[in-house]
Parts: sequence; structure tokens; C-alpha cells
Amino acid sequence: MKEIDFLPEWYKQGCLQQKKHREFYIALGLIVFIMAAWSIFANGRVVVVKARNTTLRNAKLIQERSETEYNQADGEYRQLKSRCKILDSVKSHIVVSNVIAELTHLLDGGIILKKLEIKAEMIGGQSGKTGIKVISTAGGRPTLSEKKVRFRITLTGLAADAAQVAEVINRLEQSDYFFQIVPSFSRNTTTGQYQASEFEITCYLANYRLAN
Repeated sequence: MKEIDFLPEWYKQGCLQQKKHREFYIALGLIVFIMAAWSIFANGRVVVVKARNTTLRNAKLIQERSETEYNQADGEYRQLKSRCKILDSVKSHIVVSNVIAELTHLLDGGIILKKLEIKAEMIGGQSGKTGIKVISTAGGRPTLSEKKVRFRITLTGLAADAAQVAEVINRLEQSDYFFQIVPSFSRNTTTGQYQASEFEITCYLANYRLAN
């Protein structure tokens, strides 16, 4: 038995064309879908990379800022340390109130003190010699001192007479606070209607000694 095909050729060709068009559109849709998915994925990666770069850049800025702050702090510390050394080098290491209290105890009521001068001076002339060292006795216990400085005290005032001036010198010599007592001058003077003896005495604060 032979089958007879009643469908025209143009109909068959149309169905074939529609099938090809359908396959083409499906393939095109898949391509568009893949491209859209890839674009979303790529954009997501770009966002992640940008965020990571921003984080790294912020971390770098924080690190640089920390290094800058550290360098500034270290510089300030070095400056303060240098200033502390300078201050320590010029620090007198004496208690002026104690010196004044001792002088007040030594000078009786008949002495009028006109001027009290405490001046630091280098010992260079002697401490620079071979075998001479500066020994500080400021705490009651002798210790080697790197500061070759001593303190010269000058007392200028009025006494009733020369005998009272001699008594002042004797008291200074007996005090543990002072040594090398040297009278600069002692002369008679008139104060108002009274006769007095004007004097000047120099000595050194006994917070050190020189030792071979």
C-alpha cells in the first residue's frame, strides 16, 4: 500500500523555516542569558575588587598616618630627652632655702645683710688637671660627679664692729655648709648717726670636694 502525501511543498518548507527560526531564537536567548549572567558576575567581582582596593588603600593610609604619628612622637621624645639633659646639666642640685636657713642661723641679730649672691662657676682650672676629680658630697655620701661646677656665695652686709665680722667668719668656718671662707673687705662706715663695719665675705657651698 502506498502512502499519499497531500501536504503541499510550500507548507513543509514553512514548517521547516519556523523550526529553524525557533531554534535560532532559543540559541539567541541562551546567549543573551549567558551574557547577562556573566555581566552580573563580572560587575559583582568589580565591586568586590573595588571594595578590597578601598580597604587596602584605607589600611595603607592608616599605616602611613601611624608611621607619621610615630615619627613625630619619637622626634618629640628625642627633643624632650635632649632638653632634659640640658636642664639636668644646668640644674644646681642645691636647696637654696636650706642655705638661707643656715645663714639665718649663723648670722645673729647684730648683722644686717645687704646682699646675698649664689653664683655657679666652673672648676675647670683644677678639675682639668691630671688626677683631680670632682666628688659630690651633697647627700652626705661622697659620689663621683660629672658636673664640674661649684657655687660661690657672696655675703655683703653691716656689722656693729670688726669683732662681729670676725665672729661671722668664725661661725661660717665651723658650719658644715660652707668652706674656703675668704673676707673680701671690712671697713668702717657711717650709717645715719651710727658707726658700723661694712664687710663682704666670699665662700663656697660645701656640697663637693676635690680629690686626687
